[in-house]
Amino acid sequence: MVVVVRRGLFFAVLNLVFFCSLFAGVLWGSLGVLPVSFGGFSFVVGDPLLLGCQLFFFNLFLSAFVVVTLSGLAFFVVSPLVLVFRGFLWGVLLSGLSTGAFLAVLPTLVLEGEAYVLASVAGVVLGLSWLKPRWVYDEELGRGEALKEAFREGGWIYVWVVLLLAVAAVVEVATLNIV
Repeated sequence: MVVVVRRGLFFAVLNLVFFCSLFAGVLWGSLGVLPVSFGGFSFVVGDPLLLGCQLFFFNLFLSAFVVVTLSGLAFFVVSPLVLVFRGFLWGVLLSGLSTGAFLAVLPTLVLEGEAYVLASVAGVVLGLSWLKPRWVYDEELGRGEALKEAFREGGWIYVWVVLLLAVAAVVEVATLNIV
């Protein structure tokens, strides 16, 4: 929790940017201007436990870690850009839902969104730690030391990411029949 508090302002700004992009996506999608279709991934719907595990691991490893965090490690700006793009796409996809279905999806949306915001914070910290350590840490650290500290910090952030995504998977499976 100390790590999140230390990055509190950045976390708040990324939250604002993410949820504003989500809102912009809902507005854009409601105009009917952008046709969006997604395919390729399918999940086992019959067994709730298996579905929950699939959702959790997909969201944790592919969505949060590979797409959001590792992109920030490569170059720190990419992580927030991916986050904004994800929020916008979610908004477009959710724009066609009825009010009841949207309200059913909302808890999952908030939990997963917060997890991705935290994953983006970790990605930016990792990316900046090897590029400009002074922007991330107050003390004088070399690039290697700063990167090690960023990995430690990212580990603590990912404790929260894992918890949020686990709860989100349970909530998503529980609300699957409502939507």
